[in-house]
Amino acid sequence: MGKRVTVSASKYLQEPDCRNMERGRDLALLWEKAGELVRPEAYASTGPAASETDEVARFGTVDKPTVEMAVAAYLKAAKDRRLLKVTLDKKRLVFEKKLLPFCAEKGIRFVDELTLGIVQEWRGTWGVGANVTYKRQKEVIGFFWFCERAGWLPPNYAANLTTGLGRIEVKASQTAIFEPDEYRAIIDATYIYSDRPSVDSHNSLTIGGERIRALTETMRWTGLAIRDAVTLEKRRLTQDPQTGLSSIIVHRKKTGEPVYCPVPPHVAQMLATLPASQKGNTNDTYFFWSGNGTAKTITTNWQRSYGKLFKLAAIKESDATPKRCHPHMFRDTFAVESLLAGMKPIEVSMILGHSSVTITEKHYLPFVRRRQTSLNESVVESWRRQGIVAATDGKRGPGRPRRVTPVPVAVGE
Repeated sequence: MGKRVTVSASKYLQEPDCRNMERGRDLALLWEKAGELVRPEAYASTGPAASETDEVARFGTVDKPTVEMAVAAYLKAAKDRRLLKVTLDKKRLVFEKKLLPFCAEKGIRFVDELTLGIVQEWRGTWGVGANVTYKRQKEVIGFFWFCERAGWLPPNYAANLTTGLGRIEVKASQTAIFEPDEYRAIIDATYIYSDRPSVDSHNSLTIGGERIRALTETMRWTGLAIRDAVTLEKRRLTQDPQTGLSSIIVHRKKTGEPVYCPVPPHVAQMLATLPASQKGNTNDTYFFWSGNGTAKTITTNWQRSYGKLFKLAAIKESDATPKRCHPHMFRDTFAVESLLAGMKPIEVSMILGHSSVTITEKHYLPFVRRRQTSLNESVVESWRRQGIVAATDGKRGPGRPRRVTPVPVAVGE
């Protein structure tokens, strides 16, 4: 066992590194590797190759990277893959703002110190719901697979960690939509809405309410998410001179998928005659954005406006409690009503800009089944009218299909 010594880092490191705790830890690791108290520059001339010196001085060793190094490499690889900014921001939140501070607090320096127990402890500090936990855990597992492929972790490390963390159970919830009477209540509320409290309500009948009413109708009848709708460029609204049909062509901000959707005539007219806001803000490029600030900020501002609008609409649940409403429900309402009206899931998927029809079916499967049940009922009713099945008497329970009773048919007469 070696003798414990206390030395001043100022004798071995220059300003300001001598007062940096991280550089001090690097120096201690260097001494442990060299077996003596040496300056980093002196060790570089007799120690590892010059190409490795910088990495050794910063991370201790090349073969044993720090968590900080691994996170930086993982985020750089994600950026090099040209992932969307919103995706990169989520990764930075998980690793730069969550993992690195946790490791600093626990004194964890190297990647291989992130054992199953440590990761489970870190997960316990997130304090979020099952859905967010599920998504974050997927990000974390991806990070460990990245480290394993880079050779920083032994084989099967990520697989064993995945098994150890287990599966996050996310309770499936029914997609919330606005029923026809609820949607009418929201549209009615736009006639008493004002985006400036200091302006009399009668002014909002022609200005304030018109803009949020146009945005609402746009989301309801095109399926655009609120971020895509509020940043919609005027040039994206086109009209076919032969058919007179207006359409919107955009790329979804979230997925980058192209979206093409016809626009009902009354919505196209509302967009074409959209007035400036009560604050006088307008823009030659966008319908609902002045162009100032970021897309995230303007989206947040419109979400606050909808909070006020939904309060004016006063929509209630069946038990008379206030219904939880949010703008994304307009997109869901478009999808569900389109499916129930007979559109194919693949067609709805294309309009919504989903990367796969599987995503559409996952979110709207109960409504797809309801549509199929309705189609079955129509087919069976047509059979009854044509005399190949018999009508049934008695009441059917909720959701219970009609029983089919064959009728003898003479064949080959």
